[in-house]
Amino acid sequence: MLLIILCHTYSSYIGGYVKNTEYFEEAPKSLIHICMRNLFVFLVQTFFLFSGFLLSYHLFQLIEERKTFSMRCIILTFVNRYLRIFPPVLLMLASGVTLWVVSFFHGPIKDLYSDLEYQRCRKNWWTTIFFINNHYNQHEMCYFISWYLAADTQLYILSLIILSFIWRYRAKVNQILSVFIVTGILIPAVINYIYNLDIIYRITPENSKNNQFRSFNFSVTYSSMYANMGTYMLGVSFGYVYYKVKNYRLFSSVGYQICWWLLFLGLPMAVVYLSTFYYNRFFSALLCGLLKPLYALGIGIGVLGMSQNVGGLAKSICEWRIATFLGNFTYSTYLVHYGIVFYRTATAKEPMLISNWILARSFITDTIISFILGFLMHIVVELPAIRIQKIIVPQVGAQKHHSEKTKYQYF
Repeated sequence: MLLIILCHTYSSYIGGYVKNTEYFEEAPKSLIHICMRNLFVFLVQTFFLFSGFLLSYHLFQLIEERKTFSMRCIILTFVNRYLRIFPPVLLMLASGVTLWVVSFFHGPIKDLYSDLEYQRCRKNWWTTIFFINNHYNQHEMCYFISWYLAADTQLYILSLIILSFIWRYRAKVNQILSVFIVTGILIPAVINYIYNLDIIYRITPENSKNNQFRSFNFSVTYSSMYANMGTYMLGVSFGYVYYKVKNYRLFSSVGYQICWWLLFLGLPMAVVYLSTFYYNRFFSALLCGLLKPLYALGIGIGVLGMSQNVGGLAKSICEWRIATFLGNFTYSTYLVHYGIVFYRTATAKEPMLISNWILARSFITDTIISFILGFLMHIVVELPAIRIQKIIVPQVGAQKHHSEKTKYQYF
């Protein structure tokens, strides 16, 4: 979550008006700067990976306990999940469809930010409620970061259907999961080849200032359901693998642990490095389909190893009490941080200065304010809504709430 905030802090400057434009003009000359930009593009894959992982693991546990997987179970699982994430979204949506967004984000360029947001939310609020805004009227999306919730919800539904097939044809679970992983790789690759697109959506001043984050190119390579399907299916597969091997020791030898470190760190680093180059049409399409799942594969292997007490310091950091505490309200923090970060851009009364120090200072400020407001939303909106949900809607298994809560601790 911290890296997501850093990404958007950076974007608030690159998408705004700055005095010293040479800071961004010189960026392509620095490999570190380019890698940082491209890393931002892959961060969200961790979200999709864990979402699929936890859904899969929870349902395989449920099937083991109940020996059944009915349509009622599928519907209740989705309804509980929808009601779990909807109340905080509704609050953010309400701020967008009222004049509050116009009055609060007031500045000389409000017509480019708050006024447009108000118009988009008044027109397309319903696409956000039904979580289809990453495909329908995507160029006029209300509350931009809700695209992730839309894609995640769509993949959640697809995964429930896939898991119902797995329940029916349990002997072919490996084949079923493999087919959908390959499908998740092929679809974006084929579309990328047809339209001759870049392998990723690059965070550049041109893309940021020309509203290209709401373009067809952005949808194909980043925000659509199919662009993230390969990673989500990998998450479902890792959930199944963890369910099967949680009582076995996979990384007992030193050699296996060395391989674990190489894959855990090496795959994401290799993916980010490969994304810094431009390729011809064929290789762009191929890498468009492969890079996101490969990045997620490295993270998934890392998590699987940590679940078996491999990882040392990395595992200790992930299990740090403060990190676990902050993880309890990361979902609310994710929703509120976007407005906090882009407040400076929308209300700027003169071109902004940017430097590494200013970026670091802004990141720290954005993080502190976002987590404070996220905590307030968590205790005022999210927790009460969960309590009501558990009272009025039947729960699917005793571990439902724990699994959904744990989902956001990894963000």
